[in-house]
Amino acid sequence: MDLSSKGTLSFHNISYVIGQRQINSRCKNWYPSFIKSKPKKQIIDDVSGIFASGMNAIMGPTGCGKSSLLDILAYRKDNHGVSGQVFIDGYPPPSSYKYIVGYVVQDDIISGTLTVRENLMFSANVRLSDDVSDKERKERVTKVIHDLELEACADTKIGTEFLRGVSGGERKRTCIGMELVLSPKILFLDEPTTAVLPFFNMQGYSCELHDNPGDFALDVLIDASRQPDNIDKLNKAYMKSQIYANINSLLKKQMNNDGLEKFRRKEQGVAARSRITEIYYVSQRTLRNAIRNPELFLSQVVVAIIMSLLVGLVFNNMENTIDPGVQNRLGAIFFIVVSQIFSTITALEPLIKERVLFIHENISGYYRTTTFFIAKLLCDILPMRIIPSIVFSLIAYFMTGLQRSAGQFFIFFLTIFMASIFGSAICFFISATISTFAVALIVVVLIFVIMFLFSGFLISLDSMFKSLSWIQWISAVRYASNVLTVNEFRNINFCLANQTDICPMNGSEILIKQAMDYATVWDMWKYFFALTMMAVTFLLLAYIQLFRIKKSK
Repeated sequence: MDLSSKGTLSFHNISYVIGQRQINSRCKNWYPSFIKSKPKKQIIDDVSGIFASGMNAIMGPTGCGKSSLLDILAYRKDNHGVSGQVFIDGYPPPSSYKYIVGYVVQDDIISGTLTVRENLMFSANVRLSDDVSDKERKERVTKVIHDLELEACADTKIGTEFLRGVSGGERKRTCIGMELVLSPKILFLDEPTTAVLPFFNMQGYSCELHDNPGDFALDVLIDASRQPDNIDKLNKAYMKSQIYANINSLLKKQMNNDGLEKFRRKEQGVAARSRITEIYYVSQRTLRNAIRNPELFLSQVVVAIIMSLLVGLVFNNMENTIDPGVQNRLGAIFFIVVSQIFSTITALEPLIKERVLFIHENISGYYRTTTFFIAKLLCDILPMRIIPSIVFSLIAYFMTGLQRSAGQFFIFFLTIFMASIFGSAICFFISATISTFAVALIVVVLIFVIMFLFSGFLISLDSMFKSLSWIQWISAVRYASNVLTVNEFRNINFCLANQTDICPMNGSEILIKQAMDYATVWDMWKYFFALTMMAVTFLLLAYIQLFRIKKSK
């Protein structure tokens, strides 16, 4: 179907219910009743309408379902709970529908560290097809900047809570511009203002000459919503009016073909750009955002310096003695792992904030979920962890007096880095699952504390309840600590205090007491492999959650 010509968008019997749970028919008999009986809320109930080519408006008081209806018409709602039909010129929308329509949401969701021009160019680069040349993309952006009167602020950053940027009006126009560069066939704007008043005059609601028509219509609707009798009066009058008869006739004409399709549809469509191209531009923006917002990165480096100095001062130049050399080494290793994993909590809040931007851009057809995930991993999570890990390792390793071998130092750094990646993976997964920072923080801390308890350093794992002992196998702290312990205690002898020539204990005895395998090279690397798999598992869970949430808002 060609959307290039003027057409008509119609919607028929649209209903939207929230609070429903999808329960497999086989499970209904044994599913808990308190879960099955979750209350439902009718947001939209059997609404039909028709939008002719040109400007159209949906008006109503706050909470009446205007935004939900727009979301449904733009195919931005999760299919579950939605019923009805949507047509363009009497035919179901094409599979590429969401890539050829624009949608400006109520809240201005946009990257604050980029300039107006850079945001518009990003939209043009990832959303316009490969058939559009780079020159034409720039020309479109320049034209949009001119049409929206954004020349004066074109090279000004949008702004964040820490960075002053453009005004609220300029920000809104930039959001509109990001859709206009697409030259959309249909443009949805949440909360526009326009009205037609003859129907209200017929019902005794007169708009005076100097009244604002939009405000008047909203006042009538809000007043009606407070008085149920007035709602019924308006509804019954509308059902008997010539306006209703005309619209109903048009709606029936829109359904006189064989292309009927229920709104419950399968997601399809072809993205405008290739996956590699998307990754390039999203990664470019991610790196630019990190460079222009260095506070988080610098805070990570500062924390790494402070924690490494603290470890180095507390466990400074540990001696190879039985007492206190052994205890100090075990304590230093545990503290190092704990500090590195806990330091990743600083990534939680930025990830939660970026969650909103991802949802908006993903369902608007900017890029695939995989694109965001890969760009975030390569240009944010990995760089944010590798530099602090290097700084921490260089300071802490040599100040504490651990075995000074190039191979052992490399293993130490690699383990510290992977522990940081694991912590970041946890934060990534939780931020994709929970949208509230305070709740997400509690969950992350709880996960970390449980893993600390079951690391085997604070309490003997053999003395725990058997029903809880399985947790040790999913404790990344245990695996990271085991790698560092085997790395440090193998091939080392511990002497008596003040008698360096008498060394009755070697590191293998400590490893045996700690129930750690150490006999072969694989015994150490299997712990590192387990740590790596833990990190990969939570990254995959985060990836799955990104798919789950992309249509939930």
